Amino acid sequence: MSVPPRIVHIDMKGGPPTPRYLVELLPLLRSWGATGILLEWEDMFPWQGRVKVAARQEHYSCTDVKLVLQVAQALDLEVVPLVQTFGHLEFLLKHQEFAHLREIPNVPNSLRPVDIDKDQDQSEGLNVILEMVRQIIELHQPKRIHIGCDEVWCLGQSPTTSAYMESRRMTVTDVFLSHMISVARFASSLPPQPTVLVWDDMMRGADLDQLHRVEGLVEPVVWSYGPVLHFPSKMLEKYTTVFGMNRIWGGSAWRGATGSCIQATSIRHHIENHRAWLRVNEAQAGLILTGWARYDHFATLCELLPVSLPSLRCCLAVVANCDWNEEIHTQCSTELGLKYQITLEPFVHLSGDIPEEPVYPGSKIYSLLMAFIRLANNYHILNNSAAKSTWINPWQVKQRFLNPLQVQVTITELQKIAAALRAFSDALRRDATDILYPFTVDEWIGTNIDPKLEEIDGFVESVLGIVNLG
Repeated sequence: MSVPPRIVHIDMKGGPPTPRYLVELLPLLRSWGATGILLEWEDMFPWQGRVKVAARQEHYSCTDVKLVLQVAQALDLEVVPLVQTFGHLEFLLKHQEFAHLREIPNVPNSLRPVDIDKDQDQSEGLNVILEMVRQIIELHQPKRIHIGCDEVWCLGQSPTTSAYMESRRMTVTDVFLSHMISVARFASSLPPQPTVLVWDDMMRGADLDQLHRVEGLVEPVVWSYGPVLHFPSKMLEKYTTVFGMNRIWGGSAWRGATGSCIQATSIRHHIENHRAWLRVNEAQAGLILTGWARYDHFATLCELLPVSLPSLRCCLAVVANCDWNEEIHTQCSTELGLKYQITLEPFVHLSGDIPEEPVYPGSKIYSLLMAFIRLANNYHILNNSAAKSTWINPWQVKQRFLNPLQVQVTITELQKIAAALRAFSDALRRDATDILYPFTVDEWIGTNIDPKLEEIDGFVESVLGIVNLG
């Protein structure tokens, strides 16, 4: 009996792995039970021609992409490329060259799918999207391609689209499906005629007649990332009627589902999400385990990829064993190089003994971040302490009304935290070499470390300008 596909999503729009690190991870993912990876390229793909501007300066080269494909093929790992083709097109529409294709002029999220006095399948925006799809398929030659199509939030709000819909008596769902159909037909027509996957959320309000328009053309990936799965009433039954259970995919989460700016992964949450998916019978095509790096192109980073890998190991174990228990917990921990069970709730254990350090590619960054959340917690406690509020509050500093005896302990502790934060920054830059790009490390430090250091340094300087602590 063949194993249904278990495809691990690698989100390149935030903290992308270097080619060397991604290649190093592939054998590990295969050994953990993954059958493929879903590469959401965004601005890390080597876009060419008219859309070349969509590639960031430090993107993968064609040679890098081909190396990933070769290694994956040798491991019998399927590579499914994902290119957004409707919503979440910030990486393209943020550029001035394509700003005129936005649904809302000042919002770069969504493509306007129609032009004035043109049929929808002749729009300029669609032609740009088809060129991107062509480049992705030409380089990957995939068995499957994912064309995104989730969260097209602004659809129908532009005067052009609104007038188009009104003149043709179309709903937002009709316009959405027409664009998706054009993209899917084009993608599936190109050699090697890949199967087309789409996120399902924009189809959840469609009726049966509307859904029958895409029957046999796309396979929906139904996503829900919580311990309890939430879908509209009768939605799965409707999808089953149109697509059949063997063409419906599940979409779970192993990363990025517990907070848009969180630094460490709640493994328990993601385990429970996968346990919930085990109870869904309608999604028999396979499971895509999503790992979100950021919530959109402009959002800050979620957990860094190396920090979340223990969560992925546990989630794949849930799927493979159709269960989670103490024995599986111990087995996963042993495979991660631990003598004791890995903590499933990192933010619950912010004091006491330092957690044991696992051993896997990139695990030093995991250990660093476990130390960081403890350090950040200490900073939060000290910054909001009764001692600081009682003897060094803003009024007292402004009035230069401070007691050196009461100030000294708090200032000394803040200086220790500042020194630890600087040491952490140095360690992260060192240990992330060859794993994450420098631009990721710069962003993470600039978001999580520098503001704390600026606050501490400014506060300490103002206090020491008032009192002499010897």
